[in-house]
Amino acid sequence: LHPYTQALLEAVPIPDPALEAQRVHKVIGGEVPSPLNPPAGCVFHTRCPRATDECKKGVPELKEVQPGHYAACIKI
Repeated sequence: LHPYTQALLEAVPIPDPALEAQRVHKVIGGEVPSPLNPPAGCVFHTRCPRATDECKKGVPELKEVQPGHYAACIKI
């Protein structure tokens, strides 16, 4: 999965309050890009653990990586 998709799925609350209270929440590191002045290339590259210099150069195409699952990432 794309790192952003993984982070979104991990953010879904667990319905059991006892289990949810014990869960360790992961925070995506890096610099949050400005929506008014996004960075060049992939808008997620400033926070992506898989980002390389290539990610800063061009906006990746949205591709279907599995039936019904799309990602705009050159690493997938």
